Amino acid sequence: MAIIGQIRRKGGFLIAIVIGVALAAFILGDLLGPGGTLSNTGQYEIGEISGEVIPAQSFEIKVQETIENYKKQSNQTSIPQQTIDQLREQTWAQLLNEIILGGQYNKLGLAVHPDEIFDLVTGSNPHQSVIQAFSNPKTGQFNTNDVVNFLKTMDNDATGATRAQWLPFEKAIKKDRLTEKYYNLIKNGLYITSKEARLNYEFQNGFAKFDYVLFRYASLADSIVTISDKELKAYYNANKKEHEQETSRTIEYVAYDVIPSQNDTIIAQDWINRIKKEISEISDLEEVESFVNMNADNRYVDRFYKRGDFSLNIDSSLFSSDTNYIEGPFLEDAAYKVVKLLEIANRPDSIKARHILISLSENGDSSHIIKADSILNLINNGADFALIAQTTSADPGSAANGGDLGWFQEGTMVKPFNDSCFSSKTGDLMIVYTQFGAHIIEVLDMTEPIKKIKVAIVDRKIEPSSKTFAGVYAKVNRFAGSNKTSDAFRSAAEENGLVTRVAENLKQGDKTIVGLEFPREIIRWTYKAEEGDVSGPFELGNKFVVATITNIIEEGYASLDEIRTEMEVGARNKKKAEIIISKLKANDDQNVEDLAHNFSANNKGFEVKIESIDKLSFESFNIPGIGREPKLIGKIYGSKVGVLSEPLQGNIGVYVFVLREMIPAPETSDFSANKGSMGNNLKARVDYEVFNALEKAADVVDNRHIFY
Repeated sequence: MAIIGQIRRKGGFLIAIVIGVALAAFILGDLLGPGGTLSNTGQYEIGEISGEVIPAQSFEIKVQETIENYKKQSNQTSIPQQTIDQLREQTWAQLLNEIILGGQYNKLGLAVHPDEIFDLVTGSNPHQSVIQAFSNPKTGQFNTNDVVNFLKTMDNDATGATRAQWLPFEKAIKKDRLTEKYYNLIKNGLYITSKEARLNYEFQNGFAKFDYVLFRYASLADSIVTISDKELKAYYNANKKEHEQETSRTIEYVAYDVIPSQNDTIIAQDWINRIKKEISEISDLEEVESFVNMNADNRYVDRFYKRGDFSLNIDSSLFSSDTNYIEGPFLEDAAYKVVKLLEIANRPDSIKARHILISLSENGDSSHIIKADSILNLINNGADFALIAQTTSADPGSAANGGDLGWFQEGTMVKPFNDSCFSSKTGDLMIVYTQFGAHIIEVLDMTEPIKKIKVAIVDRKIEPSSKTFAGVYAKVNRFAGSNKTSDAFRSAAEENGLVTRVAENLKQGDKTIVGLEFPREIIRWTYKAEEGDVSGPFELGNKFVVATITNIIEEGYASLDEIRTEMEVGARNKKKAEIIISKLKANDDQNVEDLAHNFSANNKGFEVKIESIDKLSFESFNIPGIGREPKLIGKIYGSKVGVLSEPLQGNIGVYVFVLREMIPAPETSDFSANKGSMGNNLKARVDYEVFNALEKAADVVDNRHIFY
């Protein structure tokens, strides 16, 4: 049943706990077992959330369940490490969500009644997942009766598999409903007062006109200001809160590439020459396939090739030879290869066909075969192929076009489908079975046959041998062992002509360093070592890497030394502001014109001019032509018209201004639009900001970096 497939995708799979436990025990055994890294430390926890300890093995079981779900949903037997890392992050995020929000649900007494679940599944306003899972794949229409019928017949499956697949789907709906209730509870408790709405309207629609003079710090030479250590430290203490930082590490490293030696090349050559002799003595096609799969780096590919599919140096000779001809050995893509010509045939390059797909039955019976035979009989007796495809085919992409697949080249379709089509004639009607089910196929047209060949390719990549690895390792180990400090590391790297690279701000949980393959062990090492330490060799793919820690940043405020340059600039500008303000107050100027003129006259090289702004709202973030100056905007809106302001220390200089006119917002008594907009903006922040606040209050301890 197609519905079950949809439920699987929406609700996930139930994975056998036995498998999860076994995998978790295997993966974590070295850490938690006798003599393991953590066996005597008591650190068996992957973390703690809201006081709830998360055992490492139980977390790993959840990770393995997530991985198995992903494999089944994506129809893959193995997945890359990067995807595994992402799925582990996803599992942790789900755990945070369940524990943190689950605690809130319990405190508030939030629950989802069975009747509510039933209504979400079969009611007039069903959950979106139900609509997606039970909609007709051909029409896209949703019918509640389909859901009701499914629930009524669910337990007819004696194996219990159908119910087992339904339960996590239902659980996901319940969880989503609880989350929706919780956030709606908060959103509906938010309220914008009429006064807030009125102020918002006035801030948006009123504006100020003003003149100002800017006395830039840069106009005063740095040499006229001296900053004592005491003053610098005082400025740092007053401003360090703006420089909070996370724990991180910075390293420098050198990489030694492990390159195949001449002897490695000779070994590969000897191997390919021996293989050429052996494969030349095999004539049976099945034996050739087995031979390739057992010996070559890449598995046998059972397909026909046309001219141009091979590199120029072998394409011509292959297409001008007879079966059993062997090309090579030759070197291509850093591998030695031999190619044996197995079969020559005249075949079309492209086929035009249409099909009707009958999916495999959920319970594994042969009903799809019986149905396909029945449909083929109907078509042979004159039934409309296109009409049956539109109403019956499980392939929605082609069903809408009467099953028409258009033109496709050889090798495009799955093998049984491909082979049947390209060995047929125009007009042939047949049933072909693939992993998707039964296909009733009609070949509509084909290109003129051309010469094609089937070959067996045996390859062996030239790779470094264990002896070569050992030789490079010894060299790298000597480098690491002879240079125990960062200074010695740099000097030795320069003497040896090694390129030193830098990786900055490495966090505890980071898993990538640009240019390095799976450098997780290096990152873990940086959190066990001290600044200035030099690592031993790390083997990363075909590289050995040696690193030194050049900077350790702990959580908290950046130290004065780390941000000294920025603090010196800030402290210097503060003293410059004091000098400028002192000069300004020495004159008894009553208007902005006199102030600008007198200051320029009394301070050579310090030219200032009056600037005018004719429209600045209170909600503005920037002063036109200047940039961000929030203190100035606030002062302007707190000033009286026509009164020269006191000097104000800003980000890039000292300001003096005069408010020329304050233009109020147009009169109105209707602030509903502002009220609605403010309310919507506030509610839009709930889903993200509420959880962040709860997570911060949950005192989350994350020890994943110890285990992964």
